[in-house]
Amino acid sequence: MTGRTHLTVGAATALLAAGPGAPLTTLALAAACGAAGATLPDLDVRDTAHPWRERLARMGAAALLMGAVLFDAANGGAVLRETAAHGLGRLALGAVGLVALVCASRLSAHRGFSHSLLALAGYAAATWLACPPLAPCLSLGFATHLALDTLNYRGLRLLWPLPHGFSLGLCKTGGVMDACCLTGALLAAVLVIGQALT
Repeated sequence: MTGRTHLTVGAATALLAAGPGAPLTTLALAAACGAAGATLPDLDVRDTAHPWRERLARMGAAALLMGAVLFDAANGGAVLRETAAHGLGRLALGAVGLVALVCASRLSAHRGFSHSLLALAGYAAATWLACPPLAPCLSLGFATHLALDTLNYRGLRLLWPLPHGFSLGLCKTGGVMDACCLTGALLAAVLVIGQALT
């Protein structure tokens, strides 16, 4: 799937999990964390035909996350307060873990370590240490990426370091199913946000 599809499906899934009854700050953080988590597995993409698309998806997810944290800070800063309440040692440990995971993801072969259940668990644990409120939606976004990529023809190594790849072989990146997933996620996100605003 394309980066924009991963980002949109991750955000929409996290929005649906948060529910339309959640406060706007919660919805903003959920969407941003879902989008960020959904772009993390593709940190291993270095040589593509359209590298700007992958960079744009990552930059979009980072911008959403920054915007959501600032929106939360402007509305009481519940996430920042909870993170601070756990102490700087835990925050530092989580940050070190996230940096190590990003480095490992960048160095892995495409659909290798960064597309594994081990990476999902690592990112979930490191995010929980650094900022517990963000961990569930980030993990959910990451999981949507893995689920979508299993639909492609090329397998991903879910059980890394085992060599076997998993693939359902139903579609290709940029194909009809990719467009359908993107459209469905956009509609779901609009519905949840629309219900929250009414």
